[in-house]
Amino acid sequence: MKFKKLAPLSLLLCSPLYAAQGDQVSNSRYSVATHNAYAMNGVNAASVNAHTKESASFAFLTSLRFGGEIGDADFADDIEDLIDELDRDDITLDEANALIDRFNAVLKLAGDKGYADVNVGLELPLSVLWKREKDAFSFSTRTYGTAHIDILDDTVRYNPLQQTIETNAAGYVKVADMLEFSFGYSRLVWQPKQGDLHLGARLNVQRLGLSKQVIGFQAADGDDDLSDTFLDDYEDFKNETTEIALDLSAYWSAKNYNLGLTLSNVNEPEFDYGELGKNCGDLTNDISRSNCLTALSYSDRIDLTETYKATSYATFQANYISDNERFSADFSLESDHVTPVGVEEQWMTASVGYKPETSFAPNARLTYSNNLVGNELSYLSGELTWGWFGLGLGYSLDKTEIDGDSTTRGAFINLSISNQF
Repeated sequence: MKFKKLAPLSLLLCSPLYAAQGDQVSNSRYSVATHNAYAMNGVNAASVNAHTKESASFAFLTSLRFGGEIGDADFADDIEDLIDELDRDDITLDEANALIDRFNAVLKLAGDKGYADVNVGLELPLSVLWKREKDAFSFSTRTYGTAHIDILDDTVRYNPLQQTIETNAAGYVKVADMLEFSFGYSRLVWQPKQGDLHLGARLNVQRLGLSKQVIGFQAADGDDDLSDTFLDDYEDFKNETTEIALDLSAYWSAKNYNLGLTLSNVNEPEFDYGELGKNCGDLTNDISRSNCLTALSYSDRIDLTETYKATSYATFQANYISDNERFSADFSLESDHVTPVGVEEQWMTASVGYKPETSFAPNARLTYSNNLVGNELSYLSGELTWGWFGLGLGYSLDKTEIDGDSTTRGAFINLSISNQF
């Protein structure tokens, strides 16, 4: 599979961050294992009480995932070429006309269909569970980072006096990183003959850092300057906010099936981005000052001051397990919501799993996921688990062309080590 260059800027700018997205809003893309007793960071808080034995225990759960996604536009090499051409001062009129025709078409396409996402997630190693006869307390931690880049397109013009081409086109990068501490409680509230009803709640203490930048192609002098400038200015444009988000869950557990419903972000906490276009004249770095002024010029297209509201949304989950517990099937569906970097999501996910009789063969799971809104991409992924260790790989079924070759628009890898003691 050829997956060349997620975007001209996204990896250059975003991958050096400490970032780590156990993507808060799209867990179902990676796994829908509602019966996983160790998944205390899972969507449904009430499921913890249904699938653990009475004891005080620790869940050692470390997982790392990395994913990337691109829009339906082949512009990576062209943007790099544009940055090189913008640095020239010996362009003839004939050359300029050819470059203007080429890059105006590229920038228009990139502005309409071009974007890139980079997601990195980390489940921190240790979670705590105290399970009593009818209820359970849990504590877990995680951190994540995510970046989204769009292209702000502008026309390319010729300056005959300087013998240069000029444009106000830029990359618009939004980055979110979160550290979260979760405190959960779940309780058995009804136990008829055919199943158990559990209710749960979780308080998520979230420190969310939000940063965004407009990075003009005109002021750049090669890819190194782009990435260096982004990293140098990242903290200056970042604002950190600590808020508490409340999740409420209900979970019905029966012999062969489970049903779950979760309302996330019930209180809808708000987090502020760092401000763009502020005190541009006080910046000593020429590129930083130019980017600041470029951001001001796009004030009619982007919000210089922005607040992310973590709106409430619902997640429904269903799970079937065979009598011998060898076969399982899962389904989940979310309501529409928006990620901290402005990506609209509503994941529908279905998967099947098989646990072989011998311990030498891995457990296997095949998952199909589809985002019903926004980019409407679909993913196919597989996961193998050997005891404590798990490996998952996924790719988008949607294609685009890069350098004339068809390639997937998204892919991710997930590694995990888990045990309970």
